Amino acid sequence: MFELKDYQQILAEKAAAVEPFFEKYPDADALAKSFANINATKIRTVEPEIMVYGIYNAGKSSILNELMGDDRAKVEDVPTTDSVDYYDWQGYKIADTPGIFAPIEHEEVTEAHLKKADIVLFVMSTTGSNEKAENYQRMKAIADAGKKIIIVLNDKNGDLGRRDDSIQLIKQQVAVNMKKVGIENVDEKYCIVTVNAARAKKGRVENKPALVAKSGLAELKDVVLSELKRTTSFEILRNGIRQLESVLEDFIKALEARENSALIKKMNQVLETFNAQKISMRRQINTYIDTQAEILGETLPQIIWGSRENQEQLNEIVAQEINRLNGKIQREIQRQLQDTAAVLSLELKSFAEVKIDAQSVDAESFKNILAQLTAANAETKTEVLPAAAPEKNSGIDISTVGIATGLITQSGAEIAKHLAKTEIGKALAGTVLGRVVGSVVPVIGPLITIVSVVSALSKFLGSNEDEEAQQKKLEAQIQQQNEQERRRVEAEMQARQEIGQKCRYLADNLADELKTAADASVTEILAKYEEPFKKEIANRKAEGELVSGDILRLREIQNEYDLLRVELGAR
Repeated sequence: MFELKDYQQILAEKAAAVEPFFEKYPDADALAKSFANINATKIRTVEPEIMVYGIYNAGKSSILNELMGDDRAKVEDVPTTDSVDYYDWQGYKIADTPGIFAPIEHEEVTEAHLKKADIVLFVMSTTGSNEKAENYQRMKAIADAGKKIIIVLNDKNGDLGRRDDSIQLIKQQVAVNMKKVGIENVDEKYCIVTVNAARAKKGRVENKPALVAKSGLAELKDVVLSELKRTTSFEILRNGIRQLESVLEDFIKALEARENSALIKKMNQVLETFNAQKISMRRQINTYIDTQAEILGETLPQIIWGSRENQEQLNEIVAQEINRLNGKIQREIQRQLQDTAAVLSLELKSFAEVKIDAQSVDAESFKNILAQLTAANAETKTEVLPAAAPEKNSGIDISTVGIATGLITQSGAEIAKHLAKTEIGKALAGTVLGRVVGSVVPVIGPLITIVSVVSALSKFLGSNEDEEAQQKKLEAQIQQQNEQERRRVEAEMQARQEIGQKCRYLADNLADELKTAADASVTEILAKYEEPFKKEIANRKAEGELVSGDILRLREIQNEYDLLRVELGAR
C-alpha cells in the first residue's frame, strides 16, 4: 500500500536543496526567479481537500481521526459548530462538516464548501443511518456536482471479517437507494469501503498492527490515493513539477557551458545521456505497466466470478495471471534496455575515443574511468558491441577496453529480484481473494437458493379450499418468488460491481508497486556504468572543481522530481 505522503513537505525539501545552487551562481538569477515563482504559484498553493460528509452521528469524526492517525477531531453525538472544521494533515486539507440532520444553517455551510473538495468521503454506519432518505438526496447533490462519492460504511456492529454477509446486504441496499433518488450511472459515481473505526483506533492506541490491518483502513487509504490522482489538484502539482524539471535542465546546461576540460565535458555528456535514457525508459515502462494493470483490473473480476465457488482453483488461476503479468513486465523492461544499450554503447565508445594529451592532468583520470568500465563489463562476461579498434590515444592503448554494456545479460536477474519485492501474490490474496471473495461472494449463495420453481402448485390444487382462495395463494406465491428473484438479480449485480471496483483500485495500487520495482531495477542495472563518471566528478569536487559536482547533484534532484511526478500519477 502506498501511503498518503506529505508531498508539499517533500517538494519543499527539494526546493530547499536547489536554492543554494542558485545562490552560488548569481548570473543564473533569471532561472532562480523562475524556479521560485513556479514553487510559489504552482506548488505551495496546491492543497488537496478531502471533505468528510454524512450523518453527524455515523462516525465521521472517528473515521477522520483514524485516517489522520491522531485524535484531533472531537467525537460528538450532536453537531457542536455551524462551521466546517479544517485539519491540515500530510499536506492535505481535511474538512469535517457538521453533517446531515444538523440545523439548517449548518447544512448550508457544508454545501458552500462542497465545490472546493477534491474528493468526498460520505460516512454512514451499519446501525441504521444507511437507510435515511436524506443521505441519498445529499448524495445526488454531490453526484450532480461532478464529485466521485467514496462511501465509508462505519462498521459499528463489528461485523467486518465476522459477518460479512450482513455488511454485503447493506451495501446492496445502498446501491438500490441511490438509484431510487435518480442518481444516474450509479456504478461509476460511487464506491463503498467498510471501515471499523473502533477497531482501527484500538489497534493504533495499543500498537497492535494486526487490528489496524483488520479494520479496513488500508483499503480506504488506497481508494483515497487512487481518486486523488485523478483530481485537478494532483494534475496541477504534476504540471508544476514538470516545469521545475525544465528550469533545472536549463540551469544544468548553463553550468556545463562553464567547463573548460574536454574530459569533464564529455563525462557530463555521458551522464546526461544516461539520465535522459532513464527518464525516457521510466515513462515508457510506466505507460506499459499502467496499461497491463488496467487489463488485469478488468480481467480479475471475470476470473473471480467464474471461479467463485472453487477457492483453490481461483487461487491457482490468479497466481497464473500474476506470473503472466510479471513475465510481460520483465520482457518489456528488457526490450527497453536493449534499445537503451545501443544508445549507451555508442556514448561509451565515443568517450573512449576522446583525445587526451598524455601529459594532461586528465590522463590518469581517463585511464581510471576506462579501467572501471572494463571491469563492469567483465562482470557480465558479455559484450553487446565489439571492443574498440586498436588506436593510440594519449599514450593509452584502448584496444583492450571492451565498450560493452552487458545490460541485457544482467537485466533478467535484477528485474526479477526487484519485482519479487512487490509481494504481488500476497497483496492479491489479502486484497482481492480475502476481502472480495471472502465477503462479497458468500452472500450470493443464500440469495440464489431462495428462488425455486412453483412446486407448491400441486398442494394448492389438492387442498379443500375453493378455487378463488387457491388462486390468491398461488398469486401470492408467484409474487413472493418474483420478489426473491429480483433480490437475487440485484445481489448478483451489486456483488459483481463491487468486485470490479475493488479490482480496479487494486490494479492502481499494484501498478504503483510495479513501477517502483521496475525503476529500482533499471537504476541498479545502469548504476555500475554511471559510477566511474560520478566517482571522478566527486574526486574533482573534493579538489576544488565544484561545477562538475554541482551538475551531478542537480541532475540527481531532477531525476527525483521525475520520480515524484510518477508517484502523483503521471505516465
